[in-house]
Amino acid sequence: MTIIAGVFSRKAGVDVPVAVCGALRKGISRDLRDQPIEYKHPGGYLVKVDIGAFGAPAHHRDAQGSVSVMAGEPLLADGGGEGDTRDRHLLAMHAQWASDDFSALRHSAGTFCAAFYDPARGIGHLIADRLGLRTLYYAIHGDFVYFSSALRILEALEALPKSADVQALTEITAFGYPFGPGTPYAGIKMLLPCEVLSVRPEGVTSSRYFEWSSIQPIDVPEEQARAEVYRLFQRAMRRRLHGDKTTFAYLSGGLDSRVVVAALRAEQVHTYTFNYSLAGTQDQVFAKQYAEKCGALHYELPTEPGPNWSAVMAETWAASTARKAREADRPHVVWTGEGGSVGLGHVYISPEIVRQLRAGDWDGGIQTFLSQQSKSLLTRILKPEVARRFDGHLVAALKQEMQAQHQADPVRALYIFLNLNGPRRHLVNHFETIDQHRLEFQLPFYDSELMEYLTALPADPCLYHGFYARWLELFDRTVLEVPWQAYPGHVPSPVPVPADVPDQWSTPASPAQQKRLRQDLDERTRAMLADRSFPAGVLNKPVLRLMHLAWRLGVANYDYALKAALVYARYARASAGRYELPAG
Repeated sequence: MTIIAGVFSRKAGVDVPVAVCGALRKGISRDLRDQPIEYKHPGGYLVKVDIGAFGAPAHHRDAQGSVSVMAGEPLLADGGGEGDTRDRHLLAMHAQWASDDFSALRHSAGTFCAAFYDPARGIGHLIADRLGLRTLYYAIHGDFVYFSSALRILEALEALPKSADVQALTEITAFGYPFGPGTPYAGIKMLLPCEVLSVRPEGVTSSRYFEWSSIQPIDVPEEQARAEVYRLFQRAMRRRLHGDKTTFAYLSGGLDSRVVVAALRAEQVHTYTFNYSLAGTQDQVFAKQYAEKCGALHYELPTEPGPNWSAVMAETWAASTARKAREADRPHVVWTGEGGSVGLGHVYISPEIVRQLRAGDWDGGIQTFLSQQSKSLLTRILKPEVARRFDGHLVAALKQEMQAQHQADPVRALYIFLNLNGPRRHLVNHFETIDQHRLEFQLPFYDSELMEYLTALPADPCLYHGFYARWLELFDRTVLEVPWQAYPGHVPSPVPVPADVPDQWSTPASPAQQKRLRQDLDERTRAMLADRSFPAGVLNKPVLRLMHLAWRLGVANYDYALKAALVYARYARASAGRYELPAG
């Protein structure tokens, strides 16, 4: 399956409303080609669509009437060979889930979510993968539990009242995403990594089939660690390849997508690569150079910042002339290097943060992290009485998340937090729009078996891509023969970077694109300030009006504040003006 949704009754004898089933079926996909498949029972309803990316629909109904549906592929660690399908894995897991046994998931390595329903017992389970990458949202309201792998489906469900969560929205505008299971809506949550939400007549409970905090640190010679990471990465690639001989992949000028393409070429896979960087940047130039070195068939489309990259990839691949000559074995599956810099490169952890955290200065280390990542609360746009509720909130919230890991080394706690939160939030838009772009990602750097080993390694040798750069020596020599775009201050490319090729961070969008973005922001801000659903109890409208005026006159650059205000306004509008404030 590609998208799943449904509703479970929480009480015996209380039937799922027919109107809710119809609304879920209607909202499951925006593509008229999709034919939803439904499972109906008075106490439970499931609906699903599949774009056919993995060649098997991944749903099962047994002789007793119990049903399982799954989006993505679990990749149980004992499989992964050619012909080893997700349907086979689902069959094995379904038999266990029917006995409330989730132990097999401990050895899953893939990106998936699933739902199980047993009508005889009136029991439903919602299941997340080990990193929580394949989003599954749920809401408990009245006698029912509603769920969907796309937030937009629950958003549109009239039977489920929505209320904007001001704390979550403040975290989104300050940190990039809400902490824990939060979403922009107070009543809708996201399943956490390794979480199973069980709906039974006696109540709704949450459990975990694996705890990342239970991983014990290891101390091995670096040469041995590099060899093991290389072995696990190759295993992650092969278990996702399923014997494909032709495929396609993103290729930037950085390292993560490069090593993915290198691994594909090492398996003799005919690889099409695509790049969507600004023209003339390191991201574009180095991608083309590496493709030529490794023998990939490369295409580049100079692209301004801001689009849905998955949609751009889908459109480019569909129009590719090369595709007509030699189709990919699975044309809806694309490879990406997502996650390498966080998991292997430790990109967000600096020596200064390490020193402060290990000296016991948690607040100082967290504040340094927030400062280095330019994350801060935008309290000026909030009403003063609302802003006061968030004094010190970012530091306190992140500290709570880190301490929940129960790690002797606070640096390891930060590392675990980053890998269990950033990835699943970063991929939200891809899965939210998958019915439109119709591409499944292959994410070898997010292989759970690989991530488990990386979590056990000491952080210090990995800082600033140190371990990563030495790990590259195990790949084909072409990986090191082309410059790469390194993060500022991190281990540089051994091949000198030409002075006249700028990096992506210092290259602005074209004047025409900047003008379009400015006009769009101006129009949306005007509409927000005039909207009757403006959250006047949360946002400080007089301050926003002054910011807007100063920005338009060029007196000050308040685009960041206006964009943040638009986030609050968007969800207040979707909630018909309803919102919930944190206690304070």
